[in-house]
Amino acid sequence: MRCSGVAGGASVTSRRGVFARIGGMVIRYLLSHALSMLGNSVAAVALPWLVLVRTGDAAVAGLIAAVSALPVLVAAVAGGLVVDRFGRRRTSVGADLASALAVAALPLVDQVSGLTVTWFLVLGVAGALFDVPGMTAREALAPDVASAAGVGLEKLAGLREGVSGIVVVVGPALAGGALVLLDPASVLWMTAGCSALAAAVTATLPARVGAGSGEASEGVRRDLGAGFRVLAGDRVLLTATCVVTASLLVLAPLQNVLLPVHMVALDAPGGYGLVIAFLAVGGIAGSIAYSTLGARLSRRSVFVLTQAVTALGTVGLALLPPTPLLLAAAVLTGFGAGPLQAMVLVLVSERVPDRFRGRVLGLQNSATLTAVPLGTLVGGVLIEGVGLRETGVVLAVVWCAVAVGALVAPALRRWDGPEVAGAGEPPLPE
Repeated sequence: MRCSGVAGGASVTSRRGVFARIGGMVIRYLLSHALSMLGNSVAAVALPWLVLVRTGDAAVAGLIAAVSALPVLVAAVAGGLVVDRFGRRRTSVGADLASALAVAALPLVDQVSGLTVTWFLVLGVAGALFDVPGMTAREALAPDVASAAGVGLEKLAGLREGVSGIVVVVGPALAGGALVLLDPASVLWMTAGCSALAAAVTATLPARVGAGSGEASEGVRRDLGAGFRVLAGDRVLLTATCVVTASLLVLAPLQNVLLPVHMVALDAPGGYGLVIAFLAVGGIAGSIAYSTLGARLSRRSVFVLTQAVTALGTVGLALLPPTPLLLAAAVLTGFGAGPLQAMVLVLVSERVPDRFRGRVLGLQNSATLTAVPLGTLVGGVLIEGVGLRETGVVLAVVWCAVAVGALVAPALRRWDGPEVAGAGEPPLPE
């Protein structure tokens, strides 16, 4: 009896140890993701403020923002190559460390010689070049962490998007409070510290998680071509990528131009902040719901539901109703849109051969990152050309067309039939 009790106790202890390791790995992954995002969100507020304080020129602030955005497309595509070649964990750590150094250089230069426009441009571009590969590496690392921890990828991907939503709310508020108390150059130490901590936390993950393929490179052109052929050759994944990109082309001008102009006309800047907060809250709720229920439901059913809810919310936002209805529409939009990125990440992990995952995610990120400024630009031109409410109607119609197209697309009727990852790998292009 005693022996049985001891064995039973040992078994319970062993199970507890396994659960602790599983929980610890997931928590560390989510923590590193949160820290990296938090650093970027603080920098997004503090850096333009620092530029204005040091130069006193709004045009310079706009120039630096534009020039810093230029390398993003190249960094997204090239970053996917780096992720596949050197490993997801290693690339994530290296990118966060490099980003921390680039940001830390700003307050250091400010103390030593003073920041000039040239310094802002050089260090701003450097930070942008490292941020995007780090983002791609963390995305590519999620399936490895889920597999090693024995956690469903739907759960981890949903939690990841929920954490992103929380940081979107907390980061700017934290940066704003810090700028009240500190010089903007000092606030950037917070960003550098967050990136360094993110690298340190990721480095504690087991070395086998997210290791590189160890394959010899076939050359940049051939490696990139192979990744593109994988994405283009999978109709389900390609169509899902187009849906996400098209969604951002509508949501970006809605959030970045239409709603701010509307709230300025109402003389209600606080109302705009509330709408953004309600969007984030809806996104957090949708991501958590997907994390909890995503693996239990038909993916097609989840996709149809999220598209319908997002369409209802987006049309409500675009038609610019009274503020209470606007806030309700914001929650619906966030709730429906929240799970979409997590669903696409699950698709990538199941349908893309492991050795191409970084390149495919890099190509997807290049499309989505381009969609935001492009959509914002088009939205601004439309408002100037046809008017505010007319632009809202155009965006509502375009969104409905995207939603209907996504629901009737033959490829996206096969959400529940994943292909075996690794099957049918395309030959490298000549």
